[in-house]
Amino acid sequence: MDLLGSDFSDLDFLTIMIAYLFLFYGQTAAAIFAFGQGIIIDLYSGGLHGLFTFLYLIVYCGIYLGYKFFDLHHPKGQIIIIALVFLFKRLMFFIMITVFSRETGFSKDYLWTSGVLAIGAGVIAPVMFYVFDSLRTDSSEDVHSAPIELP
Repeated sequence: MDLLGSDFSDLDFLTIMIAYLFLFYGQTAAAIFAFGQGIIIDLYSGGLHGLFTFLYLIVYCGIYLGYKFFDLHHPKGQIIIIALVFLFKRLMFFIMITVFSRETGFSKDYLWTSGVLAIGAGVIAPVMFYVFDSLRTDSSEDVHSAPIELP
């Protein structure tokens, strides 16, 4: 399960979910989701309070800025935006940990792993967008096709 010093869960599906929410449910929903997920992770982690809230708000801001330059509706834009935002999030995480912890130092392995995982997250983003779209379509069809029962 170890991929260059990191496991598969480091692909960070929350970044993909924030981008999907941004695209289909709007900026407010994505910002609230990013903020809420950051707070929940901060509450359950034993680390620096506010770190993950800050990181996921950075993710939201990165998606917002990336949306101005790339088309998030197109798979190529999804790959680019998610990969760049993921890489920036990992870089900010490394900077924050380095600033607030004396025990960490520069690691080429972390940068290498971050690059590989950023590419992985970018490539998997269009697949996840398709899955989310199909789930959203199925649930909306169920609601609209359900017969109305009168008393």
